Amino acid sequence: MYHSTGVLFVASAILASFPYCANSQQSRWVPNQVSATMCAWKAFRAAQLKDTAFLDGGFLYWTAGLADGSSGRPTQDGNPLGLTYTLNFSVPFDSNTNVSEILGIKSFDNAAANIKPNYYDGAMLANDHEFFLYGGLLANTKEYSPPDADDVLYYRDSDYGVPKPAFKPSFANGQLPDNFTRYVTYGGAANAPSENKAWYFGGSRSPSWGPIFQPSINGSLNPSEVADTLITLDLSVSQSEKWSNVTLPSKIPGRANPSVVWVPVGKQGILVVLGGVAYPEYSTGFGASDNPAQSEKVSPGYMSNIDIYDVESGEWYQQSTSGAPSQRAVGCAVVASAQDSSSHNIYYYGGFDGLHETTNFFDEVWVLSLPSFTWTMLSPGKNEHARAYHQCLTPYPDQMVTIGGSRHLPGQDILCLGGGILQVFNLTQGEWLSSYDPAKWDKYGVPTMIQDKIGGDYSGGATVTTPTPSGWGATQLADIFGQKYNTSKITTYYPYKPESSGNGTRGSWDGGSGGGGGGGTPSWVPPVLGVVLGLVFLTAIAVGILLYRRRSLLRKRQSETTGSGTETDERRHYIRTWLNNNNAEKAPTVTTDDPSSRDYDMRSRNETPLPPGTYVRSPTPEMTQDGMKYEMPPDHQRFELGDTSKAAELDDQALSYNDVLTKHTQLHSPTSPHSRTTHNTILQSSSFYTGSVSQEQPSSLTSSQAGINPATAAAAMAHEQVESPLLGHPNPYTRTPPPGNPRDTMVSPMQTPPPPTRNAVVSDVSRISDRHLAHLRNLSGNTVSSSSNMGPSPPNTPPVMHAAFVAGPVSPPLPSPPSADSQQQEARDYVSMEQSVSPIDQRFNNAPPVGPGGRAAGRSGSASMRASVFRENSDDLGDKPSKSSTQ
Repeated sequence: MYHSTGVLFVASAILASFPYCANSQQSRWVPNQVSATMCAWKAFRAAQLKDTAFLDGGFLYWTAGLADGSSGRPTQDGNPLGLTYTLNFSVPFDSNTNVSEILGIKSFDNAAANIKPNYYDGAMLANDHEFFLYGGLLANTKEYSPPDADDVLYYRDSDYGVPKPAFKPSFANGQLPDNFTRYVTYGGAANAPSENKAWYFGGSRSPSWGPIFQPSINGSLNPSEVADTLITLDLSVSQSEKWSNVTLPSKIPGRANPSVVWVPVGKQGILVVLGGVAYPEYSTGFGASDNPAQSEKVSPGYMSNIDIYDVESGEWYQQSTSGAPSQRAVGCAVVASAQDSSSHNIYYYGGFDGLHETTNFFDEVWVLSLPSFTWTMLSPGKNEHARAYHQCLTPYPDQMVTIGGSRHLPGQDILCLGGGILQVFNLTQGEWLSSYDPAKWDKYGVPTMIQDKIGGDYSGGATVTTPTPSGWGATQLADIFGQKYNTSKITTYYPYKPESSGNGTRGSWDGGSGGGGGGGTPSWVPPVLGVVLGLVFLTAIAVGILLYRRRSLLRKRQSETTGSGTETDERRHYIRTWLNNNNAEKAPTVTTDDPSSRDYDMRSRNETPLPPGTYVRSPTPEMTQDGMKYEMPPDHQRFELGDTSKAAELDDQALSYNDVLTKHTQLHSPTSPHSRTTHNTILQSSSFYTGSVSQEQPSSLTSSQAGINPATAAAAMAHEQVESPLLGHPNPYTRTPPPGNPRDTMVSPMQTPPPPTRNAVVSDVSRISDRHLAHLRNLSGNTVSSSSNMGPSPPNTPPVMHAAFVAGPVSPPLPSPPSADSQQQEARDYVSMEQSVSPIDQRFNNAPPVGPGGRAAGRSGSASMRASVFRENSDDLGDKPSKSSTQ
C-alpha cells in the first residue's frame, strides 16, 4: 500500500528493538540535537481499556535539546511509523517527568500492515477489551495510497466472550458494512464498556461524502459540510461487532467537535452532547470560518441546550440548562457520579470557541450537574495552562488525567503546553495536582461548590432533582432519570499496583469487579535488554566464525602432517565416507533351476538336501561379508540388506599347492607350531571339494609335491573311512533349523533325502570354511579355474578332466569324501591307493566302465594317470542302483 514500506519497515524493526528510541522523536532531528521533549499533542484520539490509556494519531510536537544546552523550535515528526502509544495508570508521574520515558508503544505485527497512516482527529470506539479507529483526516500526499472508504482498523487487547485459544493481542484491518464510510471527522465519541457499545455523533464531511483530507485550498476535499448522523458500534460479541447508522432528527443539530459522554441513568444509560461549533475555522484551508456570523449565533446554544439520547429507546430529547458557559469546542468531558447516584456530574475542561484560534484558549473546569442541569465553574485556571484538542480520562473515581492538547497560535510557532503533556485534576477537591500517584486515591465526593447548588453532602443526597428553573423538557426524561442504572454491570479495574516509571508493555491483568492490578516495566529495562541481546547476538556470530576458521586450520594442518588426510577424514566422517565408497552396483544374482545343483551345494556345506516338494517358509538369514557366512540366532530380527560389498579380489600372486595346504589344511608339517592336533584328527574333520578343471589348463600333481607323509595320511584316511556316513544317507551331524523358530521348516536328520539327479561328487566339508572354499574355487590365471555349481551349464560338451600328470602350475587336489558301497568294501587311502581314472573322467571321455579294481577297463593304470582322492564306487555315483536303494 505504501511506496516506502521497505524502508519504514526496517526503521520500525530497529525502533521496536529499542523501545526507548521508538518513544522519542521519530524524524526531523536537527543538527546538534541531543534530546527531544514532548511539547504539544494536537487532535489525537484516545480510549481507556482497563488500566491503560491508548493514544493514536494527531500532531505530536517535539522540542529539540541542542548540544549547547539551548532548545530548538518545536517540530512535528508526523508519526512516520504509525505507532500507537500507551500510558499505564500504574506508573506515577509529575510535572518534571519526561513523558516519552513512561509511554509504551503498540504497532502492527507484520510488515504489510506495520505502517499505517497517521490520522488527525477521528475517534477511538472501545469497550474494556478492544477499540476501533474510526474517522479522521489524512495528509493528501503521493507517498502512499489512502485506505478505501470502507476500511477500518481495530486492535484487540484482550479476549472476551467465547474463549479463543489462539487469541493474541494484535492490530487488524476490518471492513465497514454497506452504506458506511470512514470519510467523516470532527465528530464526538463516547464509550460505554458496561453496555459494550460506542457511538460517534455528528462531525463534518465533504460535500459529496467522498474522500476528505487535512484542509487545503481544494475545497472539494475539505470537511466543510455537517454530518447529521449517529453511528453506533455494538461490541457485545467479540469478532462479530455490528455497526448501525441513523440520521439525526431535525431538532438535533449536527456540529463539529462536541463532547459526548455516557451517563449511567435509566436502563441502558443516556448520551449527553455538550458544546461543539458550526462552521469552524479549522475546517477550511484558509484558517477562517465559512460563516462566522451563523456560527456565533447557533454555537452558544450547544452549551445551554443539551441534547440527550436514550440508549434503550433510541429517542432524542433536549433539555435546557442554567448558568451555561460560553461557546466551546474541542474540549474534553468526563462523568463522576455521587456515591448514592443522586447526582451525576459532567466535568468539561478547556477548548475554545472554534472561531478564533489566535486568542487564548480556555483553562476553566466547568461542571454540569444532573438531573438539576445546573452549570458550575469549579476552577478558573490560567492562560498559560490552557489547552484545546486534548483528551481526558478517569483512572480513579476522584481523578481526571488530561493528556496532550495545544495552545493558541499567536504566531507561526507552536507554544508548548504549560505544566506539561500530562496533568491531573482532583474531581472532589476541584484542584489541579502536581503529581499522579496510583497509590493515592479515594471515592468520589461531590465538591462543596456543587453541594451549595444541588444540596446534599460529600456522598450525595442531592435535593434538587429536577431542572431548575425550566423543568423537564420532556416527561419521558423524568422517567428515565427516575430509573436507577444497574451499576453492578460496571467493571472497575482500580486500584493499580504502583510501578516505577517505565515504558514497554503493561503487566498481566487479573482484575474483576472492584479488582486491581496492572503493572509496568522500569524505563531502563527495554534499552538495556535491547543492547545486551544485540551484543550477545553479535558475539555468537563472531565466536561461530572463529570456531569455523579454527576447525578449518586444524584440518589443514592434519592433512599436511598425515599426507592426504583421507584416513583422518574418514574417521571423522565415516558415514559419509562409507556412502561415497559404496556406490558400486549390486553384483548380479545367478540362479538355476537345476535341483541337483542345490542338493550338491547343500551337501558341500555338510547340510542335508530337502526332499522334493518340501517348502521352506523362511530359512535362517545369513549375512555375507568377505565371503564368510554367519548363521544368525533364530530370534534375531531379520533385515534384508542391499549388497554393497566389493567383489573379492585375489592376492598379488598365485598360491602354490604347498602354500594352500600350509594356509588351509595344516598338513604340511606334523611338527609345525601351528598344528596342535594330530594328523588323524585333522583328516577326520577335513575334506575338499572336487570341482571340474578347465580344459585349457590341465593340472598335474605328484605326492611328493603335496608334502604329505604317505604313511600318516594312509592311516588317517583308513581311520576316517570307518566313521564316514554312507552316501545317500543323512549325516547325523547335519545342522537343522532350531525348533523354536516358527518361521523355519525343520528337516529331520533321519529323513532320507532324494538321490542326486546327476553324478555329483559330495564331500563332507567341515573344517574348511566357505571363504577358503571360495578362494580355492576362484583361483585363476596360471592356476585353476573352477566353475561354480551355481553358474550356467556349458552349452555343448562338458569339460573333460585330464588325469595325466604334466609339468605345470600346481593346482589344489580334488578330493572326494570317503564312501562305502553296498558291500561295505573298504576303500584305499589317499596316497597308497592305485591311481585310476575317476568315474567323472570315464564319463566325460566316453571311457569304458570302471572295473572291480577301480581301473578303467581297457586302459592302462600307469602312474602317469591322475589319482582319485578316494575310491569312488559306481553305486555311489549313481551309475547303477545301489543295494541300499533297491531294498
